[in-house]
Amino acid sequence: MVEKLKAVERSRPGTAAELQAVQEGIRVLENLVGMGEEQNRVQLLALLVPTLVSYLLDENSISSAPQVSKGLHEFALQNLMRIGPLYPAAFKIVIGAAPELKTRLESAIRANQASSKAKAAARQAQPAVQAAPTIKLKTSFF
Repeated sequence: MVEKLKAVERSRPGTAAELQAVQEGIRVLENLVGMGEEQNRVQLLALLVPTLVSYLLDENSISSAPQVSKGLHEFALQNLMRIGPLYPAAFKIVIGAAPELKTRLESAIRANQASSKAKAAARQAQPAVQAAPTIKLKTSFF
């Protein structure tokens, strides 16, 4: 199963059903990590974390990526952001063992934060437009 999930990096899902199958496979791995004993957690995360990081898109290709690939990217990023605080010591060991994982994850987090700030700024700019008053006077004073 791990090999199938790792193969997704080379051939990304093309349909929503394929994306859902990959997501379910990742959830199975996450459950195994949660059920695993503490002394085995680093080995289990060593399977899960690099697989999730491989699904992340770089900031240059995310805008032109198909919607399914963007969905996989978002799913992987959300899971990594949740797994890190759950198992901080084991997560640091896995990320520290491979510097390329750390840089790829950091750049994805930065791009996500920049995107969130841009969306928030766009939402705040919209309400500035005011509508015309709805109450009209019936009597003219001129």
